[in-house]
Amino acid sequence: MFWARSQLFWKIVGFYALLTGLALIALVVTLKAQMSEHAELNHQKLAHTVLQRIAEEIQNSPPDQVLGSWNQSVAVHEFRIWLVDDRARSLIDLPADHDVPQLPVTMSAVRAAFRSGDSVRWLQPLNIHERQLVMSLRCQPQGSPESVLLLVGGLQKRMEELGIVRDAASRSAFYTWLIGVLVVAVVAAGLVVPLRAMTENLGTGVERSLRQDMLMRISDRHDELGTVAQSLTELEEDREDRITELLESEKQSRTTVNLLTAVLDSMIEGVIAIDHDERILFLNAAARRLLAIGNVIGVGHRLYEAVRIPAMLETIGESLRDGELQTLEFRTPLTGVHLAMVVCPIRRPRQAGAVAVVRDVSDLRRLEAMRRDFVSGVSHELKTPLTVIQACTDTLINGAMDDPIAAKRFLTQIEEQSERLLQLILGMLQLARVESGNEVFQFEEVNLNEVVREVVEGMQPVADSRQIQLLIPETGGMNVTSDWQAVRTIISNLVDNAIKHTPDDGTITLQIEPDGTNALVIVRDTGSGIPSEHLPRIFERFYRVDRDRSRDRGGTGLGLAIVKHLCQHLRAQVSVSSEPGRGTEFRVSFPA
Repeated sequence: MFWARSQLFWKIVGFYALLTGLALIALVVTLKAQMSEHAELNHQKLAHTVLQRIAEEIQNSPPDQVLGSWNQSVAVHEFRIWLVDDRARSLIDLPADHDVPQLPVTMSAVRAAFRSGDSVRWLQPLNIHERQLVMSLRCQPQGSPESVLLLVGGLQKRMEELGIVRDAASRSAFYTWLIGVLVVAVVAAGLVVPLRAMTENLGTGVERSLRQDMLMRISDRHDELGTVAQSLTELEEDREDRITELLESEKQSRTTVNLLTAVLDSMIEGVIAIDHDERILFLNAAARRLLAIGNVIGVGHRLYEAVRIPAMLETIGESLRDGELQTLEFRTPLTGVHLAMVVCPIRRPRQAGAVAVVRDVSDLRRLEAMRRDFVSGVSHELKTPLTVIQACTDTLINGAMDDPIAAKRFLTQIEEQSERLLQLILGMLQLARVESGNEVFQFEEVNLNEVVREVVEGMQPVADSRQIQLLIPETGGMNVTSDWQAVRTIISNLVDNAIKHTPDDGTITLQIEPDGTNALVIVRDTGSGIPSEHLPRIFERFYRVDRDRSRDRGGTGLGLAIVKHLCQHLRAQVSVSSEPGRGTEFRVSFPA
């Protein structure tokens, strides 16, 4: 009788008994209400039919005979019928025990019938337990004025009949509920017993043979318990396979760790992981290279044994103490490399250590220095013409306007410096477009001879003003696939630069010749040449070999820089060679 003490057994049986009991009670109550309502409705329909039949008959027959006959017929239904006037007084003689009930409800029903033709009321007298029906119908008796048929009927007999049916239904429901509870109790006991056996035999102290025998017995059941027992049997049989899988998973985890280590070793950033005691947990190859850490130092060593940079050690210590991200930029004492470090604490598990990522920012700092130099150069280049313009303007305002010769001289200087400013700004805008990649190039077939002739025609007036010859040796036509406007800008800037640095009566030669599969454009002048120490920087923006002379000639210092960047985008090669006193030669090799 273990099942009688099982909580699961009583939960199943009790829940079923409570749920079905409440459902049956609700069913009986609902059935009683529905049956009562149905009985009243049928009673009302029958009464209405009787009154309509009487109203039809009294139109052609004496009312007293008709009512007498009908009262006898409907007595079995507990109906009593009268023919009354508007004051509910009987218009025919009836037995003494058949007087019209002078009640408010009957008076109300009579008046309502005179108004609307019919009326239905329900009466609940104090001395009668069942409700009574009061129904009235307006009619026209033979030889009498308009009257009302009044019917009063009880429901006692009908309710008694319904009570017998309700009692039988209630008993049937109770017996059904009791049988259901017994059946559920038997089923629950059949579930609890094997569950108890499984609970007692699945413990760690039970022999494997007993456990398997028990599971085999239960697995013969064709229900969910049998399925569970079968599943447990399969789990028992698969235990060794699961252990093997776990070992394989551990092996894969080790492989993943090794792969992660290899990935970290392949990074260009140095990564150092330390614990809360500043002992090294991980150190990749980039960290060894950037911080010059020897191979004898590794996992388990103190950080100060590997790194002898006080600022770095202090920053890592602050991150460990405060549990916050720290950053630092420093130079290594041995190599002078500019490094940036980010230290992030490892918060899980709590205060487990920190990870430091170190990267070489020497190129970035060098670019920042170039940016500062560029800003400084632009400011310097803008300052000179603006200063001249301001000085000339002040002089004109202070009275020079009255002297036509002086005013013209100052206005000429303002015009020259304004033109210089315009060329400087246009050059910077073009250089910015080329460097940023916003310049759109349209590659097409370009005839270099036509480009050179067009450039020479455009530069000829400037060259003639200084008696400089622009020579183009006769060569065969050569075509390249490039951007026409970019090629023209390259050649034009080289020629313009040559004119600025060639003395009067000098010569500039533009030559086109094949260079393997490429086409070579050579711009050679007879100027003073460029010292060898200046050649590596000749293509830098704002760089001038002779600043004073360049300003006098109106140079912006951007022409050769534009040439270099345009050549890079066109996949062309530009080079320069020069000997002081013998001139300079620029060579541009365009891919065919």
